[in-house]
Amino acid sequence: MDSESKPEFSSYTPSELRELYGKNPDLFNELAADAISQACVGRTPEQTLKLRQMQWTIDAQLRKAKTPLARMHIMENIFYDQVYGQDGQLVKLISNWAKVIRAINVTGHVSSKKSAIRLLKG
Repeated sequence: MDSESKPEFSSYTPSELRELYGKNPDLFNELAADAISQACVGRTPEQTLKLRQMQWTIDAQLRKAKTPLARMHIMENIFYDQVYGQDGQLVKLISNWAKVIRAINVTGHVSSKKSAIRLLKG
């Protein structure tokens, strides 16, 4: 593996990344930081700022971890909170579909709970 010929994090395979981390953790961290920085560039300056703020929040939470396993658990919790949390994507999806069902249902009112159950069943 020639780390000089692969300037971007995404050009490495998982096994090459593992090898690079073992041989040159500083280069690995530099490439990873650059990849994160590139991922935080949005279409607009406002979107870029929002992405960087999200990454800053994630980094702050990850700094609390003392082991790689603890970091994994923190990332897992961040993911599940974003999907299943009180203001997560699943709640937003159910709410939006309930609005669609209410708009289509001209005969009467559809409660959010019943429409969510119908959406999940069918």
